[in-house]
Order: sequence, then structure tokens, then C-alpha cells
Amino acid sequence: MNKLVAAIIGVLALVYVGAAAAGPQIGFAEDATKYADDGGSKLFDEMNKLQTTTNRVAVFWNADAPTSIQDQSFLDRMIPVAKAHHIQIVFAIYPLKATQAPTTQAAADSFCNYAVTVMQRYPYVRKAIIGNEPNQPRFWQPIWNGSTPASPAAMEVVLASCYDKLKAFDSTLDVIGVGLSPRGNDDPGASSNSSISPVRWIKALGDAYRSSGRQKPLFDEWSWHCYPNVNTDEVEVGYAWPNTGCVNAARVKLALWDAFNGTAQPTLPGYPASTTGTTLFGNTSRMFIDETGWQVDTTGLAGYLNAENVPVIGAAKQAEDYEKLVHLANCEPTLTAFHIFHEIDESDRTGFQSGVLRVDFSEWPSALAQPFSVQHAIVADQGACSGGVWQTLGSFLYSSSAVTPDYAAFPYQSAQPYAATKVSGGGKYVALDAGEGFTYAIVFKNGSQTKSAAGAAPRTNATVKIPTGFGGGTATIVLKAETNAARATTVTLNLGPPTGSNGKKPPKPKHKPKKPKH
Repeated sequence: MNKLVAAIIGVLALVYVGAAAAGPQIGFAEDATKYADDGGSKLFDEMNKLQTTTNRVAVFWNADAPTSIQDQSFLDRMIPVAKAHHIQIVFAIYPLKATQAPTTQAAADSFCNYAVTVMQRYPYVRKAIIGNEPNQPRFWQPIWNGSTPASPAAMEVVLASCYDKLKAFDSTLDVIGVGLSPRGNDDPGASSNSSISPVRWIKALGDAYRSSGRQKPLFDEWSWHCYPNVNTDEVEVGYAWPNTGCVNAARVKLALWDAFNGTAQPTLPGYPASTTGTTLFGNTSRMFIDETGWQVDTTGLAGYLNAENVPVIGAAKQAEDYEKLVHLANCEPTLTAFHIFHEIDESDRTGFQSGVLRVDFSEWPSALAQPFSVQHAIVADQGACSGGVWQTLGSFLYSSSAVTPDYAAFPYQSAQPYAATKVSGGGKYVALDAGEGFTYAIVFKNGSQTKSAAGAAPRTNATVKIPTGFGGGTATIVLKAETNAARATTVTLNLGPPTGSNGKKPPKPKHKPKKPKH
């Protein structure tokens, strides 16, 4: 009976929010609603005003009290207020401390039993994100086992346990993993913030899943964060591979395809369907951005404390960026939700001042201003893609059979050659370049003579010296993607004289005239 009631409530909730827009739900990652004395009423009023419909709230798990719902009294107060405002609540359930990360089967089961307890108590909530930035030591430890990634394999056990337990309780719940950070340094020996980049973390998760032999999915949706690399970056900048900004959704989709294609974990729309396994969404998995934000200049404003710790942007620029983010979200066909972190600024400048509200609840231009703001973009789009550059971005998929090229222009324009000849320091080289890490094998040929070379390019480019006597021959080059050796590209390069930027042979240097003898 409880399952039936929960299912009915969930369906009604989804019907309401689904009626607001055909595209993803736009909203905020905002815990202030949980802690507000009014149960978040004032903040939910603002969400209604902006026509946003979803709020992601953290629910912590304390391993020292594994069955006690943390902040239960606050959640009990908030949920009815959110429901009255027709705001969809999404729980992000993760350890209170990084050192409490569940790294054994028993700990994973305890954590997932807690997730079930939370969802049982709050049937209005239909979506649960399992984890939060498990590629970062601030939220998960250990990240590494020596030089081998540790958190992906541990998280695979957690996801498997939580998926099974939550679906056994209510098969209509939306189980989401894992709130991945957009960045990582892939350096197990780093003196600080030793972390794993998202693309490589996804690869390691897929490896652990395949090794486990599991024949059921781990998640219904994939959740990730897409903060700017530097707070003053344009939205269009994104990140270099293997990290992932808001405009790098195609990179995330390809990473998930590499990790899970052909398994019981469904692939993403646009890529070949998995041969086994189904979910609530059919034979596809979808994506969910639960955190992003650009911090704004609060200089001279009352209510803010301490010094800023990042370069900030002006209020008008934040409004323009948030307009872009809503258009981007509405044009990305895999997204079901997009959350800005926060709705209201933190007062301490060492935290985040990325909200659409100042600490005194007054609105930043990013809330309602014309012609750029969250509300303006929501109203303009009406849940549909606005077209233009964002449609181009959203419809793009990298090849599932070839190595990703390096593109010179946004979005995905001017693919650069994988290989070219270059002269440097009197030597002649083959310069290799791609949009991802790769391994390479080269066969140099000149007449009947051949020589070989091989190596790896984890930083997306490599330079290989052409053997003596082969400068007038050819090089056949096979590139294989670092995250999936089945994605390969073969190119044949003529090793004749290097060409200039205009495609012509560079002019011969002019000889300086001899000075006349006196």
C-alpha cells in the first residue's frame, strides 16, 4: 500500500512539473530552504516568481549514526512547504564527512539502507542522487590506492547496492549517480587536492562495473557538476580534456558510452542502444546537472564577510551567463534538470556568491532582468531549444568509432588534422594531435624500408622524430582512444617537406647580399 501511495504521489508531482515545460527542469541547488525558519517559503516564492521548478537539497549520512536521518526536523518542515509551492525536491544523499565514504560492501549496504529510509519518509521526493563529487578528496576518501584509482570501484559497489535497494522499495524512483566534479588532476602524488578527472573517473567506474559481472544498471540518470574552470571564464570556454564544463556534454556522453556500451547499463540517446537491460526511461539513460554557478562581485555590499577567494564577475555579466546556461540546458536533449548553485548568496565570501539573490533577499539582475536573466530565458524558451549555437552544441555527438579530433573553434568547428610534419631544431618530426588522450603506433616507410614507433599521448598530443632516411617517405599512423581502444583512427601522412599555413611549400630563405669589399 505504501508503495502504491508513493507511486501515485510521485506521478502527480511529475505531471505537474512536466506541464511547466517540455525541456529540463530549471532550478537551484539550495540548502537554505532546508534551514530557513519558514521552511523555505520565501525562497520557494522566488522560485515560483522566476518560473523555476526544482530544488536539489543535500541529505547527509553520518556513519556514526547510520540510521538517523540528518536534519530530519528541518526536512520535515521544508517538504510540505516545497509541495505547496509545487517545487520538485531532489535529494543528494552522501556522507557527512569524506572519511566516512563507504568503501566496503557492508558500509555500502548501510549507506543504501539509509537512502531507502530517507525516501520512505519523504514520498513526495522522487529523485535521489547517490554521492557527491566522489572524484574529489573533499567529499570522498580514499581517492587512490597507491597510483590506482580507488573511489570509482568503491562507488560502483555503492551504486549497485543503492539501485537495488531503492528499486526494491519503489521501482518508480529515479536513482541518479553521482554528482561528479568537473575537474581532477589525475595526480595521486599531488601535495593537495589529489583527484581524478571526470572522463577518467567514468572510465574506471565502467571498468569496475564490467569486472563485477553485474547484469543490472547502476543508475537511471547521470549527474555532474559544471562550474567554470576559472570564475571569469565565458560559458563557451568549458574545459580541456579530460575535464568537463557545461559546454562539454558531448564529452560526458562519449565517456559514458565508452564505459558502458554493450552492458546492462543503458547508453545515452544518440548512441547505439545497449543490448541488455532496461530502465524507467526505456533503453536509454539521461543526464542531470545538479550544480553550476558563476560568482558575482559583492564589493561594498552590506551583509557579506571576509575577502573574496576567486576573481569575480559583474552583476550584468552573471545575468548574461545565466541566460546562456538556461538556453544551453534547453538545447541539450539528454538533460532532465539543470540546477544553479545557489539561489541566495552565502554571506561568507570564502563560500559561494553565485545566487540570483543577495544575502538580504534582494534580486541580482540574473534573477529577472531584461534582456538577460534566468526568468527571461525560461520565458523565452518555454522549454524548447532556442536554436542557434546552443542547438548546434546540443545536437552534437562525437563518433563512437573514431578518435575525437581537436576542434579549433566553438562549437565543434574546424577539426584539426591528427598528424602533420614539422621541423624543429634541425630535425623533422610527426606532430600528433587529438581532442582526447590516445595511444599511437606508427609505421614509417620509404621504398622497401620500414621502421616503427609507438607510445601514448595522455595530454592529447605527441611529437615523434622521423627516422633518418625516411623524410621523403610516408607514415601510417593508428591512433586509439585512451578510454576505449575500439575507437581508432588511421591516417597516412606524406613525409615530404612541411607545408606552410596556406598549404604551399614555405619559401626558401633569401640569401643576404654580400657586402662589397672596400
